[in-house]
Amino acid sequence: MKKVIIIGGGIAGLAAAYRIQEEISHNGQVSCTVLEGSDRFGGKIHTIRRDGFILERGPDSFISQKPAAVELCRKLGIDGHLLGTKTDHPQTFVYLNRKMVTIPDGLSLMVPTKFMPFVTTRLFSWPGKIRMGLDLFLPRRRGNSDESLASFVRRRLGTEALERMAQPLMSGIYASDPEAMSLNASFPMFAQVEKKYRSLVLGMLAQKRKRATAPKPKSPSGYKPFSFFLTLKNGLSEIVETLIEQSPDIQFRSNAQVASMQRNGRGWRIGLKSGEELEADAVIMSTPANHTARLVEDWAPGIAARLDQIPYVSTAAVVLGFDRSRFAHPLRGFGFVVPHIENRKITACTWVSSKFPGRAPDDRVLLRAFVGGAVNEHLAEQDAETIKQQVREELRDIMGVQEEPLFCEVFQYKKGNVQYRVHHPQLVSEIEKELADYKGLYLAGSAYKGIGIPDCVKNGTENAQAALEFLGVHAELSQSGTG
Repeated sequence: MKKVIIIGGGIAGLAAAYRIQEEISHNGQVSCTVLEGSDRFGGKIHTIRRDGFILERGPDSFISQKPAAVELCRKLGIDGHLLGTKTDHPQTFVYLNRKMVTIPDGLSLMVPTKFMPFVTTRLFSWPGKIRMGLDLFLPRRRGNSDESLASFVRRRLGTEALERMAQPLMSGIYASDPEAMSLNASFPMFAQVEKKYRSLVLGMLAQKRKRATAPKPKSPSGYKPFSFFLTLKNGLSEIVETLIEQSPDIQFRSNAQVASMQRNGRGWRIGLKSGEELEADAVIMSTPANHTARLVEDWAPGIAARLDQIPYVSTAAVVLGFDRSRFAHPLRGFGFVVPHIENRKITACTWVSSKFPGRAPDDRVLLRAFVGGAVNEHLAEQDAETIKQQVREELRDIMGVQEEPLFCEVFQYKKGNVQYRVHHPQLVSEIEKELADYKGLYLAGSAYKGIGIPDCVKNGTENAQAALEFLGVHAELSQSGTG
């Protein structure tokens, strides 16, 4: 029987394990063990359920446009638990010049697709709007070389679009600095739109018309198809818990820290810090790039050197609960992002209880503020009490939150958020090229081809599929006519 070992129990590693479980259910010709160094599985997905609150230490949702996560939920039978955002007050704000300014309807990330909301918005000045409108006339860029997202936005739409929209969104969602962020790795669709349509505005309008006339995809029960962000009724850890429950043939081992990894003939030998040694025919490594580098540097120094070029930054999330009857702010919206030019200590704040249903009891309010990231990383590396104090001061000044919270918790991720810098796709391509010399070894996770949950699910699943095909298990299944 062929053996697969997955190192790292985050969502990419778990998705890989589930794909192997599917294969085991068909023919039982492969075994699989997942080694997780910590005491829990799920990586950054970590839900805390307490007193009617659903608190997320890491991500609180994923996008519906990329289907891999929704498809995994369907396979697990929890697609009926998917929840979209509330519809009563769907707006999001930008905190600009000490005021909350609504992100105008029809603004696709930073590209306007509706005329009147764009003309009347206070988010951009008239010179800024005129500069954005010049996108309709500017020539397309020649060549396919990568550039920073900041360079792209500044070139197509101007400085205001970058400072007031692109930067705060990238900081709030990706903890990234657009000045260093790879366009081709993070938003390849923008480069493709420019290449095909020349103008971003014309291209986004054309795509909008195409979507409007396309057949509406059948959506799982539990959420409405227009929801861009999705979560689960019991929190995102429901994916992790259900996947493990429904993978009875996978051996999930927590507190199993890997100390070494070596080639062993045609296979691999894994040494644990406990002294135990394991052998495998194929290994899927879904650990952070810098951790992976330490395990391969003795026998694959070129891969390790390139993995070390993938940086990580620190972030912190501060979760606060309040008594609704004593909370003055109306919270009519999903929250706000903060441009770096405002010189604040938080990058964004999600009004969680207003964004998703069931996140807090009806008589409670739940907020989540964000600190750090590539632009202000040092703020997330302070001690928890300092972060807590600074966030409360920021919410008092920005939102007028004077109330004492029922609880205030700080969740820190030091050097935990991967960054896709310019030329990241080329770096990943070089890693893959050298990896081809090490048969049966696969790299999965957020460090390579997508940071979000759907990307990691897709990446983990594809690597498991590649491992099965390498081992001949999937090929035998297909040839038998049962695949």
